Amino acid sequence: MNITNTKYWEILREIKRASFAGIYERKIAIPNGLKNAYKITEALNIIKQRWPESYLTKDDPDRPVFIFSAGWRSGSALMQRLVISSGELAVWGEPLGEAAIIPKLAHALSFINLKWPSDSYFNNNRQLNSMTNQWIANLTPPISYLKASHRALIQAWLKTPAKEQYGVARWGFKEVRCTIDHARYLKWLFPNARFIFVYRSLFDAYKSWKGNKWYSAWPGYYSYSPIVFARHWRLLLEGFLNSYKEVDGIIVKFEDLVSGKMNLDQIADHIGVKKLDALILEQKIGSPRHIKKIRPNRLTRLDRFILSSIGGTILTKAGYCKTLKSSK
Repeated sequence: MNITNTKYWEILREIKRASFAGIYERKIAIPNGLKNAYKITEALNIIKQRWPESYLTKDDPDRPVFIFSAGWRSGSALMQRLVISSGELAVWGEPLGEAAIIPKLAHALSFINLKWPSDSYFNNNRQLNSMTNQWIANLTPPISYLKASHRALIQAWLKTPAKEQYGVARWGFKEVRCTIDHARYLKWLFPNARFIFVYRSLFDAYKSWKGNKWYSAWPGYYSYSPIVFARHWRLLLEGFLNSYKEVDGIIVKFEDLVSGKMNLDQIADHIGVKKLDALILEQKIGSPRHIKKIRPNRLTRLDRFILSSIGGTILTKAGYCKTLKSSK
């Protein structure tokens, strides 16, 4: 094959551009699935304004518990086991997290605005025959049915097996990739839900995670990159710290939990269970064998600089120094 010199350099430039784009998207940038999650909150506010009936909180017997942590290696699995120790809840662990079922359901709402869907899409006429003389190309059921369908899917997927497999009526799940906006979505669906937001020192969390051969199909990046890890931690934790009370949440600092400074009765009261087993905190359960390291858990000077720079004021707000040390 004959390739001219000019064509060769054009191909080389395109390869470099594509390579850099791949590196940027997976090792530097926050993907749109998380970066634009704020649109979920905007949509929920518009839904409340346009269709307030969808926010009516009748006596809902469902009281799920959702555990959100600010990224990986931050105590979500420990909190999951602790809540399960009550014997009153089955808490699933990042169910089909790569498929991002919950975030994608929430994202579907983000297209709703003040003008769309048009009020004309919703026809309150109960006479079926009369619709043959009307414009019905975009005929849409009321929003309250959309909410009911989201609830029904999640309940069939997560609540029903909790009852059938473990004999408990209450359920929940833990996640490491969801923002406060996803919490607001779940609160819309389940008004009596309770949230536990867990976070850990950015330095300790990344040191524990560093080297994992892991790529996230959703949100879509390599979490072993210190830039991605820190930006993810900051995005999630900033939302948790600012708005946890809005969704009936409680904030738990990992270091306080494992050191015994956190009153477990406070967590139990918050989620409505009788007692949590403190012995769970003494158990150390290793990672699955399929999770392998590509390098040892050692932070370089560059790692520390990146984490400190990106963590910024959130490190201080969360109770940490902007150094390798865990806390003040």
